[in-house]
Amino acid sequence: MSVGPGKPPPVLAAGALAWREKGGKLQVLLVHRPRYDDWSVPKGKLDKGETFPAAAVREVAEETGYRVRLHRPLPASVYLLPDGRTKIVQYWLGTVRAKVAPGPENAAEIDKVRWVPLAEAEGMVARQGDQVLLQSLRRFAEAGELRTAPVVIQRHGAAVSRSKWRRGEGARPLNSKGKKQAKALPPLLDAFDPGSVVSSPWERCLSTVEPLAKNEGLTVRTKGELTEAGHAEHPSRTEAVIDRVLSEARPTVVCTHRPVLPTVIEAVRRVSRPGAALELPREDPYLAAGEALLLHVTPEGVVVAIERHLPNIG
Repeated sequence: MSVGPGKPPPVLAAGALAWREKGGKLQVLLVHRPRYDDWSVPKGKLDKGETFPAAAVREVAEETGYRVRLHRPLPASVYLLPDGRTKIVQYWLGTVRAKVAPGPENAAEIDKVRWVPLAEAEGMVARQGDQVLLQSLRRFAEAGELRTAPVVIQRHGAAVSRSKWRRGEGARPLNSKGKKQAKALPPLLDAFDPGSVVSSPWERCLSTVEPLAKNEGLTVRTKGELTEAGHAEHPSRTEAVIDRVLSEARPTVVCTHRPVLPTVIEAVRRVSRPGAALELPREDPYLAAGEALLLHVTPEGVVVAIERHLPNIG
């Protein structure tokens, strides 16, 4: 993140509002900070080289003992610190994947963790930013858009240039930058707990998602319709693959190529809420090499929120 001359870099942080249903009512996970004697949504600063999603998952685990999976994004908090620096906190909704510790790592920072009914939580949190998060959760629930699954459209990592490659396109590999991007993809996308990986069978796509699949214990399923050649010959079949993934609304990563992206994006646009569709890329190259377009999809196959993420390679 660039800053103006003479300005100190912003403080970057991330967190997640975890929720569950119990007895037919929504509950949220709050932490008590003894230093401020207040209840808050778990959050914390990014470690060096860490992405916002990875930091959100790590911080919730450290402060509560719960490992969460991230869902749709929530409004960010941006405010000035007493020393004049800007603090930016990115938030997501979260659901629990596992209990990984009995409680907070540091009792001096967090001394209580509690699941609280949503209505009660609205009367407990003091920070305006936390109130906004709770209001967003309530709004999504009332709209029937609380439960979402992440579908990731992943452009393969940076590859050896076409002009320097003398063999078939299907065998053109990642370059050194692309290999770093592939290695950095698991800590980024693991935050969203992908359950399947679908890819073009061409080398540069497979090499991009294989580290992620290995990290998640998944097998990569290949689809010729996601290759450049398959798309050029039968774009409607490529479109059908994307339509199927979106209609199934399961946590899925789909890896493909830049020339295929216009068809993919148009398929996404057709099932997106108007506000979400505004976040779709419109111009070539659509996504940078290695970039992920993260779609949050309801069980009905409607895209209600869209994010873009690049793996952090330093």
